Amino acid sequence: MRVPDKVKVGGLFYSVLETQNLKNGCDYSGEIDYVDLEIRLRPAARPRMEHCFFHELVHALHDFLGYTEHDEKKIDELAGALYALVVDNPELFTKGDE
Repeated sequence: MRVPDKVKVGGLFYSVLETQNLKNGCDYSGEIDYVDLEIRLRPAARPRMEHCFFHELVHALHDFLGYTEHDEKKIDELAGALYALVVDNPELFTKGDE
């Protein structure tokens, strides 16, 4: 899989940026900005960045669904499960003869 330059979640387009400079100032691997509609990821090994991308996508989905509290442990567990599903079953997510 690849991390795209943009992703649409709940009708909103988020730009996906690879950067060392996260706005939250913490030592995280990524962050989501709901105001500027950006997902920012620190450069890392491809699987790490892909997992982090899914983590931020789950935050975007929670926000879209109206959840104001995001339990980081649950977010990360769901992100890991979704990432594994996509990586382990690429045929489910490719266009082709059906």
